Amino acid sequence: MKSDLQKGIFFIAAGIIGLFLISYLYGMNRGFGMMGRMGMMNRMGSGMMGGGMMQGQEKTDFSSNGERIFFRGVNSKGAIIKNTHGMQGVGCAMCHGADARGMRMMMEAPDIRWRTLINPEGHVHSSGRRHPAYTEESFKTCVLAGIDPAGNQFSTMMPRWEMSKEDLEDLINYLKTK
Repeated sequence: MKSDLQKGIFFIAAGIIGLFLISYLYGMNRGFGMMGRMGMMNRMGSGMMGGGMMQGQEKTDFSSNGERIFFRGVNSKGAIIKNTHGMQGVGCAMCHGADARGMRMMMEAPDIRWRTLINPEGHVHSSGRRHPAYTEESFKTCVLAGIDPAGNQFSTMMPRWEMSKEDLEDLINYLKTK
């Protein structure tokens, strides 16, 4: 029963992500449609935790490789960073917000500002999942394998990323500025 519910939630979220990607590919910058400046998803996102789901989606100038990865999931060589969801052109900001403070959509996408991740008190998520503070190494495991510092497996809603060591370090360095 529980696995059927998880599958259902996964497929709903995959559908929403699909709508985002289709809208992005077919005219996001025109201003209307699902995700444009005046679109339904942008208005819906403006009230969500983290300052809006679409904040930063039109950003094209990046100060670092880590920032480019955070917003677009693309590295400095222009290569799309593969992930288990097959998403392209989106990075951490899509779910965690442009300010990395997290959002609540179909599930909780937590605050990933570095100062929050390394809080010595650790973390208790709304689901009740607990874990100690992240280190650089445990954060790398989180991104690559979907496992938190206590060894808890993340939901399949969190994509696992196939990122080079250098790109992962650049992402961490960017999060340290948040």
